[in-house]
Amino acid sequence: MSKYLKRLFNILSWPVYVCIAAYLLIAAPLVAGYRPVVVLSGSMEPTYHVGSIIYYKSASFEQIAKGDAITYQVGTDGELVTHRVVEKQEISQEFVTKGDANETPDPLPVSYRNVVGRAAKWTIPYAGYFVSFGKTPAVIGVMVAILVIGIILDNVTADGKKNGDDQ
Repeated sequence: MSKYLKRLFNILSWPVYVCIAAYLLIAAPLVAGYRPVVVLSGSMEPTYHVGSIIYYKSASFEQIAKGDAITYQVGTDGELVTHRVVEKQEISQEFVTKGDANETPDPLPVSYRNVVGRAAKWTIPYAGYFVSFGKTPAVIGVMVAILVIGIILDNVTADGKKNGDDQ
C-alpha cells in the first residue's frame, strides 16, 4: 500500500515542481529591478490584457515621457494603477494619465512621488490568473502537503528497505 501511495505522491509532486519553476521564472525579472503586477481591469486594453502580468521599473521624472505607461499608487491602501502619460507637467512634476481603453483622461493628475515605475512594454499573458490562484492559502497548503507527504513516504520506504537489507 505504501508503495502505491509513494508513487501517487511522486506523480503529484511533479506539477508542484512545475508551479514552483513557473513562479521562479515570473519572479526572475526582479533581478534586473523589474517588479511584477497583475492586470486587474481592462482600462489598458489592448496593450495590457486582464489577467496578464506586467512589470515596472523605477524611473526618474526625467526618464518618463509622454506616451509611456506608468505604474502609480492610488489612495491610502497603496493600490497600483498602470495608465499612459498623456501630458507631463514639468513645474508641478505631475502627469495627466489615461487608460488606453478609456475615452477621457483620469480626473486627477498623478504626482511623481506616487509613481512607482515605468511599465515595461512586455507582458506575460494569463500568468496573473496563475499567480493570483497560486498565492491563496489553500493552494499553498495543498502544494506543501503534497511535497511533505512525498518526502515522508520516501523516507519511510527508504528506511524500510535499509532495515530489510540488514536482515
